[in-house]
Amino acid sequence: MESLNKRKLGSAIFLPISLVLGVLGFGFPVYFSTVSETALRDVGEGTKSVEEEIVRQFRQNNLGPADMLLPLASIGKREEFSKVIRSKKQEHPELAISGGGSIFDMLTFSEYFGGLDRFNLNRGRFEAFFVYNRATTRGDLRQRLQENSSNDNVLAVLNAIPTEGRPGNFWARLLSEPKISAFPGVKVAKLEKFPFFPNRSVLLSVGIKSSNEFDDNVSEAEIRDSCLATARKNLSALSSKAEWFQATKLGTDTEIVDLDGNHSLPEIDFKEMSARMGLLKIGRTEDGGYLAIIGGILNDSGVLEKHGRWLPYPILVPMMVGTAMSLEKEYYSADATFEIGRLSQKALSGDLPAKERIRSFYWAAHQLARKMNLMQMAELTQACPDLQGVFDLAALIRMRNRPLSESIGSIKAAERELGFLPVGERESAVKKLKFLVEEKKVAQNDFEKELQIIYAGTLLSGDPDGIYRFVKSYPVFVKDGDEDAAVAALRDLKTAMSYGQGAIQHLLELNKPIHDDGPLESLVAQVFPILGGNVLTYLSHSHRDFAIFLKNFLIISSFFFFILFIAKILPKPNYQRSESHFFLRWSRRVSGAALLGLLSILILEPTLLQSPRGQVSVAGFDFALANLLAYANEESMADQNLTIVTAIVAGVFLLIQIVIFMYCLSRVSQIKNEELKAGLKLGLLDNEENLFDLGLYVGLGGTVMSLILLLVLDVKQDALIGAYTSTLFGILFVAALKITIIRPYRNHLLVKQAGEKRYEP
Repeated sequence: MESLNKRKLGSAIFLPISLVLGVLGFGFPVYFSTVSETALRDVGEGTKSVEEEIVRQFRQNNLGPADMLLPLASIGKREEFSKVIRSKKQEHPELAISGGGSIFDMLTFSEYFGGLDRFNLNRGRFEAFFVYNRATTRGDLRQRLQENSSNDNVLAVLNAIPTEGRPGNFWARLLSEPKISAFPGVKVAKLEKFPFFPNRSVLLSVGIKSSNEFDDNVSEAEIRDSCLATARKNLSALSSKAEWFQATKLGTDTEIVDLDGNHSLPEIDFKEMSARMGLLKIGRTEDGGYLAIIGGILNDSGVLEKHGRWLPYPILVPMMVGTAMSLEKEYYSADATFEIGRLSQKALSGDLPAKERIRSFYWAAHQLARKMNLMQMAELTQACPDLQGVFDLAALIRMRNRPLSESIGSIKAAERELGFLPVGERESAVKKLKFLVEEKKVAQNDFEKELQIIYAGTLLSGDPDGIYRFVKSYPVFVKDGDEDAAVAALRDLKTAMSYGQGAIQHLLELNKPIHDDGPLESLVAQVFPILGGNVLTYLSHSHRDFAIFLKNFLIISSFFFFILFIAKILPKPNYQRSESHFFLRWSRRVSGAALLGLLSILILEPTLLQSPRGQVSVAGFDFALANLLAYANEESMADQNLTIVTAIVAGVFLLIQIVIFMYCLSRVSQIKNEELKAGLKLGLLDNEENLFDLGLYVGLGGTVMSLILLLVLDVKQDALIGAYTSTLFGILFVAALKITIIRPYRNHLLVKQAGEKRYEP
């Protein structure tokens, strides 16, 4: 008895070992699907902070960028920086407009741009676009750059500036030309002297119905569809014969003349092309008829091209002039500058991909130029390593500006509606309008805060592509939760920035959200550093894969020692007359600890079992097996790949079956070690029959649970993997137990029992 008590007392050491390992494991700041804030704090220590970036901007006299970064500075430094900004703006009022810059930048702003026009100055519109517009319409920046710049990229941009209307201004003239629109059939117009459209032709097919062909009972929609079908039929039936014209650019106008002689198109599948042709014009004619025109632009090989819409001409020219100035002043990175120049040259030569990319660039640059002043935009574009960074920034800003744009649109619609309402109904409409105005203020305030985060994140990380990818791919776990996900993504970026440049770069590299600590993690965080947690924190960001392995090992080891402590400290049951084999006992404990460890990981990271973006929906209950199978085998399933979630789901069911299997083996081993007759051992085996079938019961239960999740949460692939593996593992493990373990042992006992009966008196 005394030795037993000593053994139990000695086993008590397993509990503190379990606690220490548990603190280290659960406090280890590394996760499968998220990034620990503790790791971000550690990796960001000693790297450039937002405050240091503001100081850098001050030293370069860039008040605009510093002003944008100011709200993200620490509270202690914010007031100090704010005083510096106010002081410099009072000394040099022009800095509030240009945003700062060196003495050469200021000379550029004052001399080339001529400052800012009085109208925008009085309204406080200091955005870069208004400065570009002033320079283009009233300054001589374009002329000076053309005459004095030796930068080939700058000259390429200047040479590409359209002088008489934006590219593609031939469409309105072609579609209104009576020679083309007044008669049905297929028409081809060769384009001459149009920049960006060399060796191009416009293919048109006209379908017309005169007023005499209308039935009084036919709706306008039916007439429209009939004209459209006629236009497509005309083109589909064309071999190569068509009416030919020539459209020549004459200043801001387009001259259209007939082309005599034999002209033919390259070999084209007109039937296939007619189905892809876009609708260009549809509606009533002057004589009361109805027409539909479809068409598109063909290159000299007969390929139908898709040309996008350029910025409006009064906006396009200032943006191109401003871009040329920015290239001259090195406001873009070297790679971006080279690409802009190369694209401008290739676009003029008729390269469609180059034209579309440079066209998209001016849309993107305009998006930035309408949201920040000259130096703010200059610092931002300098931080973009290539042109794709500009595209990504513009797309992100446009995405976050959408709520504000929608709010402004709602206000304009309400104001228009107010003017047509009777006097008695205007009071409620005015209240609604005031409410919309307040909503707009909130949306504007939110957008300004988000713009500051995007701006600061780009300057600190130098990775606009990563920021866009982080926000775009941020996981969504609720239906229609994309807006909330974007807000959460920007909040994570702000948190990472507060720890320094290294932290935000690490976050963008992993492209995972920041982990929200639960109660257990918050509890162990107090003790974790005392037990050597700083070393583990370093491993969590320097050797992430090894850190994840080590964390799992520590958690499983913690549960193993806890199970060992429980097994040693609890009294032995009276009915237990023998022990199972040593290997089986330890295997059972290890598998049990592994199962508890895996379940702990799922508790720490519940998002591992949640659906990714695009798969979230709520379905009704339907327990019909046929519907389940049809639902699970939708075509969308074929496009999904195995993920860590499916591996974890399958691993959970596998570990459960291993634990049950090891426990059953342990029970068989105990029966083997009993000093009993064979007949009694057979009875004991029969008594454990339900235990031996437990794997099947658990497997079927897991399948039912997985199918319910398939319906309720729409986690198609993961739930289906769980349904398959649960039953499969149950069948395999129970079959292995009964065929390879139980059956041979029963045979042995039956033979032994027969021998015992033979020698009985």
